[in-house]
Amino acid sequence: MPLVAVTYVKGRPGATTTAFGLAAVAPEWARPVVVECDPAGGDLMRRHRLAAVPSVVDLAAAARGAASSGDVFAAASQPVSVVEVVVPVVVAPAGGAQTRAALPELTGSGRAVLASSDRVVVADCGRLGPGSPVGPLLRLADVVVVLARANADEMAHLREHLGDLVDAGAGRLVVLLGAGGVYSAAEVAEVLSTHVGQELARDPEAVSVLGPLPDDRRAAAVLGGDLVAGRRWRRLPLMAAYARLWTDLGPYLPVAAPQPTDVPTEATS
Repeated sequence: MPLVAVTYVKGRPGATTTAFGLAAVAPEWARPVVVECDPAGGDLMRRHRLAAVPSVVDLAAAARGAASSGDVFAAASQPVSVVEVVVPVVVAPAGGAQTRAALPELTGSGRAVLASSDRVVVADCGRLGPGSPVGPLLRLADVVVVLARANADEMAHLREHLGDLVDAGAGRLVVLLGAGGVYSAAEVAEVLSTHVGQELARDPEAVSVLGPLPDDRRAAAVLGGDLVAGRRWRRLPLMAAYARLWTDLGPYLPVAAPQPTDVPTEATS
């Protein structure tokens, strides 16, 4: 299945919120499932008052020799509702030790679970640091979304990791700017493409820059389980931004949205 990995390299810009938000507003064809792969441990269990089991540990165990990825996710996920939308999520225990133990199973012998073709997996990979165990997962991803704020310190950290991210990503690398930056997306794109092309001697087209996301505390509270969504929750600025992001990511995912059926024209006499 198409795999979208969400990560960051500095600060706390909301990888879990973004992964869950993308799934909540995904187009129907995507049939998304959120998998918490953060080596530091998960947040969705506490935010949405979910059970401790099943979890990513159960997903890793079921992945061994699984014949059907659909059956695996049915057994390992829990539903989270946002009004009329039900998002299946595979939670990770707090602490991170169990997640770190499960990741090799999901990216090794069980990698078919993350690389099937019937739905989109949105993986919350947490913070990317040196030697992070999510490296193999990033290499499996069709799109790696790196969250960053467009300020001097986060851009400096991003540039230091950019070579590893470009090399690790077999698919598309997308830098998604968060709210509160001081530089525009165009300015960030120019700096990063120059760095990739001239200093790293890589294809500058390998990285694209999107955003910035709006500063929308109401939508963040809905996605964090702190606020009940209203009927018009999809119109909140952050939700609308996540919906638009699917349009940008779509061309890089190996599942195409269904096309409308052509209506045959009547023969003219």
